[in-house]
Amino acid sequence: MHKIVSRRQLSAEIFQMEIEAPLIARERKPGQFIILQIDTEMGERIPLTIADADPMKGTVTLVVQAVGRTTHSAKRSEQ
Repeated sequence: MHKIVSRRQLSAEIFQMEIEAPLIARERKPGQFIILQIDTEMGERIPLTIADADPMKGTVTLVVQAVGRTTHSAKRSEQ
């Protein structure tokens, strides 16, 4: 599991998260995405575009709009 390094609320339903993921930060290419899964048992898998990456810090940045059950769960779990 990857660690959330920082989380910033941009609006009521939009969040920016910086995730510790050194391999992804080094190897990602423009247009690629990650698959987010909150619960490994029954969790929905959702694709999220990588907004930015910092290979030196080993982090990727995601911008997420909470619109469905899973993204609303992600929003609540980090509050």
